[in-house]
Amino acid sequence: MKKVFSFLAIAAMVLVACNKKPQPIKPGGGEDPEDPEEPEYVMPITIDGDFADWAKLDASKVASAKCDPNALYTAVKEIRVYADEFYVFYYIEFDNAQIGELLAGTNNPSDPDHDALPIRLDINTDGEFTTGYKKYFQEMYDFIIEGGIASKGQWCSFDGGLLQRIDGSWTDPALLPSGSGMLAGAGKDNKYEISLLRESFNAGCAVSSIPLYMGEEFQTGITFYTATWGELGGMPNTAVSEDDAKGWGHMLTVKTVK
Repeated sequence: MKKVFSFLAIAAMVLVACNKKPQPIKPGGGEDPEDPEEPEYVMPITIDGDFADWAKLDASKVASAKCDPNALYTAVKEIRVYADEFYVFYYIEFDNAQIGELLAGTNNPSDPDHDALPIRLDINTDGEFTTGYKKYFQEMYDFIIEGGIASKGQWCSFDGGLLQRIDGSWTDPALLPSGSGMLAGAGKDNKYEISLLRESFNAGCAVSSIPLYMGEEFQTGITFYTATWGELGGMPNTAVSEDDAKGWGHMLTVKTVK
């Protein structure tokens, strides 16, 4: 497996839009003359390691998956994904019995090259599954966002780089390097949450030779690894069977909430 995570520190030009945050919609600033006052935009999820705001979302608008009890890998118990017009939010819940060992594995002074707990946000933006990358899921997907969510035994902010699968390889250099301002992440105990700024994602796609932008509906999943890049599988997953020895599941379909 190509481990592009270690190469994402390369310098790259980032579009100005990548560092923007969505501008609040101020009261009285509506474009509709019959409805001149629109509410100010408030992020539905605050990336602070307090997960109470996830329970306030309309569950019917949250794409989610729980670990199949007969899956090959069981380190991750649940993922959730929620998208509005500005952000995509991810929730990850790890198995209590395994997360301590996983975090401890990122704190090894004798092996400083493996001091992070890497994940990949896997994203398919174009609604078709005949191009891209085929591993961990029963569908092909075009993009990964790869970075670490823990370092030196502690949760850290997620600051990954954006890569696209073109002609059998991941783009090098990344479409957006780490540090672009596209992401934020925070964890506590056995849970972790991420925000992805859609404007930055699409700005990164704009510099691709094959731009595929994130629209109102897209597919996504997450793949997980140990600090030394041992496989922890993908979520969603499914039971191991003769037809699916790895227990690869179907990616979540996410619909944007307006």
